[in-house]
Amino acid sequence: MERNRTVSVGWNSRLSLLVCDSKPATLVNDLNSELSWTWVQIPPPPPFYELLNNMKHLLENWREYVKEDVEGGMTLYHVSSTPDIDVLDPAIAVKNVKTYTSAEYRAWDRPRVFFFTKWGQEDVGIGRIQGNVYEVEVSPNQLYPLSEDPNGYYKRSKEDYEEHKARYKETRDRPDYYPVNLFEMVATLSERDEGAIGFIYPQQGKENKDIVALWEPVTAKRLEKSFY
Repeated sequence: MERNRTVSVGWNSRLSLLVCDSKPATLVNDLNSELSWTWVQIPPPPPFYELLNNMKHLLENWREYVKEDVEGGMTLYHVSSTPDIDVLDPAIAVKNVKTYTSAEYRAWDRPRVFFFTKWGQEDVGIGRIQGNVYEVEVSPNQLYPLSEDPNGYYKRSKEDYEEHKARYKETRDRPDYYPVNLFEMVATLSERDEGAIGFIYPQQGKENKDIVALWEPVTAKRLEKSFY
């Protein structure tokens, strides 16, 4: 008996098995394992089989890319009495003080536009806001979580806070005696360090009532339906 004898296996027969099997790769692996002790050598598959596998992996990678791209965005909602807005610009919104709750405006006067993070969400202080509904898309990476403060701008220690305060004054070219607004400091540093364009935080500390405040203009899309 010739121990190194090569047995030719017809590709047509193998192809018919592969076509019938829902997992070709598994079938091929099982077949190779089954024949390994018989010294049978299966000829390599024709080039088109490798091409099909490559196309399959390419399609799977594309699906993952599309999925991450869609899921990676964050949809925000803004309700305004002004119709036909193409860009929600804080510099314009600041002229209409009622777009801010009174407490938030007194605490920090940087121009910004407020957004809800959930469809049908009510303002904690005002309740339901009537008007035209606008939708915008942003990346979560552009929003600094103010309450969590992951960079420790004000939550870690007094020493860290003093260091960040000094960085803020240097960035803004402010003298030491100049008073520091905490929100303005965190906004300035998160913008510089993380590329942030706004804050995300629970409104008045209410759980599941996250809102977003953007200080950069964003393109908006008007929705032709009621928000509530």
